[in-house]
Amino acid sequence: MLDAYLVAMVRRAAPVGAPVVPGSTPVVGFGDPRRAEVATLGINPSRVEFVGNGSLLSGSARRLATLESLGADDLMMLSDAQVAEVVADCARYFGPGRNPYRRWFDPLDRLLAAGVGASFYDGSACHLDLVQWATDPVWGEIGDAAVRRALLADGLPHLRAQLQQENIRLVLLNGRTVLDQVRATGLATLTKTGTLPLAASTCSLYTGIGEGVRFLGWSTNLQSSRGVTGAFATELAAWLAGQAGDLETTTPTGPPVPLPDGAEPPLDSGGHLVRGVTVRGKAALAELLARWLAASHAATIGDVQGYGGTPWVRIELGELTAVLNADTKRVAVIDYLDRVRLRGSDLPWRVKANRRGRVNKVTYAGDGQLTPGWFCYLAEPLPGPREL
Repeated sequence: MLDAYLVAMVRRAAPVGAPVVPGSTPVVGFGDPRRAEVATLGINPSRVEFVGNGSLLSGSARRLATLESLGADDLMMLSDAQVAEVVADCARYFGPGRNPYRRWFDPLDRLLAAGVGASFYDGSACHLDLVQWATDPVWGEIGDAAVRRALLADGLPHLRAQLQQENIRLVLLNGRTVLDQVRATGLATLTKTGTLPLAASTCSLYTGIGEGVRFLGWSTNLQSSRGVTGAFATELAAWLAGQAGDLETTTPTGPPVPLPDGAEPPLDSGGHLVRGVTVRGKAALAELLARWLAASHAATIGDVQGYGGTPWVRIELGELTAVLNADTKRVAVIDYLDRVRLRGSDLPWRVKANRRGRVNKVTYAGDGQLTPGWFCYLAEPLPGPREL
C-alpha cells in the first residue's frame, strides 16, 4: 500500500489555468526517492518527457505514465492500482529498457559520479522538481506570473513531504532559476560560500539546509549556460566532493555522552540529541528515541549543518558499536518505534553492504524492505551480511 502523501501527489487536479501537458501525469520523481540518498532539483519536468512530434509518447518511446497508458480519463478518479503504476513508472525511469531523456540527465549524472559518488542509473540518485507538472510552454515562457505562483504553491507541499519522509539526504540545485525559487519559497536557507571562474564570468556557489536535508547549489545551469567546459565541470565536482564529504561516515568522533537509565535525553537548542549520546543495547536506544520524539519537533536526530555523514548516537552492542548518523529522519524514528511496539525492543537488525560495498549498513527491516531516512552503520565493517 502506498503512503498517503504519494497517493495525494498523483490523484490530484492541476491548478486552474496552468498550461499542463494534456494527458500527462504528475511526476513523483525521476528515479526512486525512497531508495536514493542524493537528489538533483529542478523547477518542473520537461514537456518532452510526455510528448514527441506533437503527440503523447507511447510504446517503447514512452517515458512515464500517461492517461492513455493508464486507460484513464481523470487523475482524480484513478484507482489505487493506477496510482501505483504512476509511482512505479517514475521509480524505474532510469531502469533497463527505459527511455530516459539522456541529453538533459547525463551531464548531471557525470557530475554526480565525480562529485558525490552517486548516479541516476544505479538508483543512488534521483531527480525531483519544485513543480511536478510538465508544462507547454516551458516554465520560462509562462508569461503569467500568477500561474507560475499557483504551480509553485501546488507543488511545494508535495516536495516538502518527500524531503521529510523519503531517503534523500543531499539536494543539489542546478542553476540560478532553481536557486532563486528555493530561496523565494523558503524551502531552504541558502548562503553564498564562494565562486568558480566561468568563461568571462563566475559561477556562484551556495550551501544550506531545509526540511532537515542538506542543500548544495551553483548558479550555472549545466545544460544551457555558455562556458560550461570539462575543466569547469571538474572544478565544480571537486567543490561538491569537498562540501558533501562521505555520507556514510561511521567512525564515532568526540567523547561518548553516557545516558543514565531513565534520564531525559540531552537536547541542544534546536531540539537535536547532543552529539555522542551513548546507549547500551537496542532497548536503551528505543527508550532514547521515544523520549526524543516526545520532547522535540526536530526533523532529524542531530544537527545537519555540517556536511557528510556525521555519527551522532552510539549504540553499544556487545563487541560491536553502531552509530546513527545526524541526518536520521524523524519519520524513520517513528517507523522504527512502531515496529518495536509490534515486535519488541529486540527487533532483529540486519547488516548488509552499503552502496560502496562495505558490509556495515544496519537496517531493521526484512530483505527487500526499505527504511527511508534511517542512516545507521556499524563502526567497523563485517566480513559478510549477518543478523544482530
